[in-house]
Amino acid sequence: MSLRERPIRHIGGRTCLDFVNTANWSPDGVLIEERLGSDADVAVWCRDAGLEDVAGQHGRLDGIVAFRNAVRRVIVAALDNSAPADSDVAPLNNALRSLPPRAMLPVAGKGIALDPSLTLDQAIAVSAMALLNRRSEIERVKICPGGDCAWLFLDESKNRRRTWCSMETCGNRAKAKRHYRRKTAASTD
Repeated sequence: MSLRERPIRHIGGRTCLDFVNTANWSPDGVLIEERLGSDADVAVWCRDAGLEDVAGQHGRLDGIVAFRNAVRRVIVAALDNSAPADSDVAPLNNALRSLPPRAMLPVAGKGIALDPSLTLDQAIAVSAMALLNRRSEIERVKICPGGDCAWLFLDESKNRRRTWCSMETCGNRAKAKRHYRRKTAASTD
């Protein structure tokens, strides 16, 4: 199902995590549902993510999907404290190497903004590297345990006990399943 047919949810907490969440994954990282089915889907996501300037500069769809998958594997490897495959790091490094000299521009009162001339892979690579280079943030990234979801999100809760990508979706489904099992077990007693 494409992004034009379903509302976009930005729950990752960082742009790179929201980009990775344009697909649903199995718990072991196998792609379950692709939501970037066309260039129009990529443009819709870019506009919704506040990257409208890069919406038309994203390259070929298959390249963007491959880049997204590599970014996910690099982040998951960091969560596991393991070394990512060189083939997954290479696209990130290539995007970072191709950054213009002033890729991040200071904005008075707002911190830093990305140069509007960046391509989508460059913007995502900047976000991913910022996340990966902050140990305090990468330690808070979690993988949603919801069936056929496995979205990545930054747990910014005070006690670090957030479990689900969203209580409205995966959390509610889990609660409904538990309730059904309890009712079923009670009726068989």
